Amino acid sequence: MMKVLEQYKQAANMLCQSFRHSECQANISPLVDDDITTLKQIGTDPSIWRFARFPKSEQVVFNRYFESLLKDPSSFLFTIRDNPTQEVIGFTRLKSIDFNLKRAETGTWLMGDFQGKGLNKYIKKQLLTVAFEILKLEEVYCYVNRENQPSVKSLLSLGFVINEDKNRLSPTHKKEVDMAQYYIHITAERFAKTLC
Repeated sequence: MMKVLEQYKQAANMLCQSFRHSECQANISPLVDDDITTLKQIGTDPSIWRFARFPKSEQVVFNRYFESLLKDPSSFLFTIRDNPTQEVIGFTRLKSIDFNLKRAETGTWLMGDFQGKGLNKYIKKQLLTVAFEILKLEEVYCYVNRENQPSVKSLLSLGFVINEDKNRLSPTHKKEVDMAQYYIHITAERFAKTLC
């Protein structure tokens, strides 16, 4: 799978360059080795993980999580930057990419200072553009904690919809507490209509 994804990196990189030169307040670019150290430093911000099933605000826990992401052959990883300064402010990815089913899951995290500013819309639009134009997928989905209303509202405003049949209760680090999560998804067709 990693070799399959390699063929898309150059096209994704060129597309991401256009995001950097747009009016967007944040831009994504394929993850490069130089960003890994910075992401490991900022990724332990507790505000990132307040809605997470398994918080990763301890450095050892975060490093284990991030190393597993770097080795995942079914993921396309992106660094998020503040557009005016090009400061690294977060991370997003397409994971569980399935070219047979033409779908992938997404996940995003931003440093606390950059949350609540509407940046998720810019990031998701760019990521969906990569998913649908470069990878030729037909659906992108995610599971979101029902209590994470800022993310839920942001996704719905982009054209994502909740599929009640696929909502789930998911295990957490507290074995006695399952987290209620929405299954939220968007198709390539629906995304194209939001761009009109």
